[in-house]
Amino acid sequence: MKNGKTQTLFSQTEMAQIKLVGKLVFTSPFSAERTEIEKKLLGRKHIGLYQVWHSLNGELSVNKNLPAIFNLCNHLVKKGLAKWPDVMVTADKTLLDDWDMLALYWLFGKYNTPMTDNIYLGTAAETENAQLYDDFNDDFNRVILLPNRPYPSIFRPEEIFALFHQIHRAFNYIFDFIAGGTMAAANLRTAIWQSIFTCDLYRYYRQLFTKMDTITTLITGESGTGKELVARAIAFSQFIPFDPKTMRFEEFYLNCFHPVQLSAMPQSLVESELFGHAKGAFTGAIRERHGHFETCQTHGCIFLDEIGDVSIETQAKLLRLLQTRQFQRIGDTTPISFEGKIIAASNIDLQEACRCGKFRQDLLFRICSDTIHTAPLRTLIDGQEDELRQFVIILAKRILDGQDAVDFASQCSDWIIRHLGMDYPWPGNVRELEQCLRNLLIRGDYTPMTTNRISPATDNEAFFNHCNMTVDELLSRYIVALHKRHGSVLATAKASGMDRRTVKKYLDNAECKKKAPQQTI
Repeated sequence: MKNGKTQTLFSQTEMAQIKLVGKLVFTSPFSAERTEIEKKLLGRKHIGLYQVWHSLNGELSVNKNLPAIFNLCNHLVKKGLAKWPDVMVTADKTLLDDWDMLALYWLFGKYNTPMTDNIYLGTAAETENAQLYDDFNDDFNRVILLPNRPYPSIFRPEEIFALFHQIHRAFNYIFDFIAGGTMAAANLRTAIWQSIFTCDLYRYYRQLFTKMDTITTLITGESGTGKELVARAIAFSQFIPFDPKTMRFEEFYLNCFHPVQLSAMPQSLVESELFGHAKGAFTGAIRERHGHFETCQTHGCIFLDEIGDVSIETQAKLLRLLQTRQFQRIGDTTPISFEGKIIAASNIDLQEACRCGKFRQDLLFRICSDTIHTAPLRTLIDGQEDELRQFVIILAKRILDGQDAVDFASQCSDWIIRHLGMDYPWPGNVRELEQCLRNLLIRGDYTPMTTNRISPATDNEAFFNHCNMTVDELLSRYIVALHKRHGSVLATAKASGMDRRTVKKYLDNAECKKKAPQQTI
């Protein structure tokens, strides 16, 4: 659109607001960046509650800025639609792209509540799907598929309808499964979000939403840090197409998760469980068996827990499956295609396992393109009493109901702070905290298993015995780690006891080194 015409549609301030709304569309709701965009968009009207959006006391917390953002979008959409016919024929592609982002956010906000309700109805809810989609399609056509539009939109109503459902599922399950208000918790939620949508949601829609099942996700971390919860959140949040002719989604999302605990079964049965076998393939194979890879539907996810425990022979077959997307049943030569997604997890160091010859390096390269590292409980709590109490009340509500859960959580938190202290490292992570609560419920006391307790002094001694870095290098890495944990220069300066300018200098130097071209010999 020519400059003179642009001013007749939106003012410069409104155009700046529209571009900020466009950034909101493609920003992870769990990131600190999201909070900063909201602040810029609303200015003095912004309600500052927390650094990152997270659940409180085990309940879904409400972002009180959302109504104000939607009201702003509603005003801009109405104004644009009212003036649009006068300037449509001269609209340029840049303005139309910005308009589409505004319209998408408006659509998402308008259908937020009914879509949240609708995703739990499943594939049998044709009546509800039909009514919701018909209303959504009418609004989509009204604000995006405009008459006489000089540049067509890349968005299609049935795909956006399915994408919005996917976003709702991802948000709800990540929010439910990953608690905590620290930056470590926020970073983990953002990492899961990116595993589902990548770091560029716009590119995801243009190119990748039907191809993400070809990318394997590897989840690493200590035992008890919720690796299966992460896998479950990803599996429940896959893109599932919606057919406007039948008014059905191709699959009910709760049927898309297929966990396989590899360490819980004998190695002789692992391949049969995964790949299946033909009748007579081995002694006892009296009938053919369909394995997990064969029964997994197109939009399903196979979760291979403790993948580091499988034999080298099985690893070779997994590698072939990942390379060709085909496999064979044991005792059969007929190739079978696998169209689902694989999520693997391990609590051992797979790189070390490769060095020891226990894990194939080529398989590791195949599964590490998307890696999520779950944070231990001690990192999620970060020595903060409020964060400890958040985890305790979530676990208490799994044991007790109502006010009893609230009172018990308060008693447990007080007991832990008084007897274990905020520096207790929780070597068993959330699993240990849950057992601590059960001990307190039954006996009013808890004695940690000291054989598993991590000794910070021992760890520090081992580190410094093998450390070859200079003091400046140590300090630089320390500042970078603190900044990653706290998320801002000011908070890092406060935590380190250093001047803000000194902290900024170390961070800038570290960033320069990261971007500097690597010399080769």
